[in-house]
Amino acid sequence: MVEPDDNSGGSTGQGELFGADNTVHRIVAAKGAQGALKAAQAAILEPRPASLPKALAGRMGRQIADTASSAIVREFEGTSEIGYSYSAWCLAGLPHRDQPRDQNWLIETDFARLLVRPGVRLRDDNSQEYIGVPFGSYARLLLIDWQTEALERGSREIHMGRSASAVVARLGINRGGPSNGKVAEQLERLATCTVDFSFGNDKKGVIVNQRLVDAFSYVGEPDPRSKRTARLVERVVLSQAFFDELRRHPVLVDRAAVRDLTTSPLAIDIYLWLAYRLHSLQKETPIGWDRLWRQFGSKVGALKNFKTQFEGPLHLALSAYKNAKVRVNDRGLLLEPSPPPIHH
Repeated sequence: MVEPDDNSGGSTGQGELFGADNTVHRIVAAKGAQGALKAAQAAILEPRPASLPKALAGRMGRQIADTASSAIVREFEGTSEIGYSYSAWCLAGLPHRDQPRDQNWLIETDFARLLVRPGVRLRDDNSQEYIGVPFGSYARLLLIDWQTEALERGSREIHMGRSASAVVARLGINRGGPSNGKVAEQLERLATCTVDFSFGNDKKGVIVNQRLVDAFSYVGEPDPRSKRTARLVERVVLSQAFFDELRRHPVLVDRAAVRDLTTSPLAIDIYLWLAYRLHSLQKETPIGWDRLWRQFGSKVGALKNFKTQFEGPLHLALSAYKNAKVRVNDRGLLLEPSPPPIHH
């Protein structure tokens, strides 16, 4: 559920539709996805339009409406899919885009610091090549896949499949040449990287230093584009440290909902964060724009531009998480105690 700005002017016309008690799901249920988009186009012409119609009238509007529609159908048909994420991934995430292959990734939030170091591939001629840090939506989907299977089967060993198309099918995303290659690349990056989660400060704290994967087996396939041998990771054995942390601190997610967010790794990060925070709240909790920027945007732009870049992915995440109670105002977000995104 998402509620618009406190000062969402207008007691007439489309402003009523986007009043404080309405949600994107109610609007889509009443008017259909196309009708919700038309209503938003009209609502943003009013003085001080609310956050929701602005997002629906923006470039992500169609996806927000369609995702809300999918969430309504999933709830009605009972087609949600239980999934899990280690809680620390809900507090600090992987990069959204690729970066130089030899570069570490460091992000600091109010709750944790995450340092990811890229793995190295040792070639047959003993030359060494950095593989790069995992990034984007596919890396996030793969992590959720690993974590879900490990918890459901109680085993660190995960068989991914004998072809890239089998892995893509396993994740439930659109099949095709580009997807196959990208998923295979993220699989190898995840299997080889090293991850440090730091909680605390220089005087006192905890650092979880771990490889995600202890061992993996692969097959090499010539890549016709780069003329190099690409690796398809067929089997991974999660590290004992990561597996233990996951069992101690799992967060419930709806895998079907996360799949609807594949076009926006930021929306996936917001969804995971809300899945972790909302159900454990005792009372309404404000989160300022500066704190949100540190967690979700400090790596990609200035604070002054953050709100406009954040609102589209925020509403996309909320359209996938139907029971989330979140309000947007001038100062940031108001989070209210909400049910988890999926029940056992």
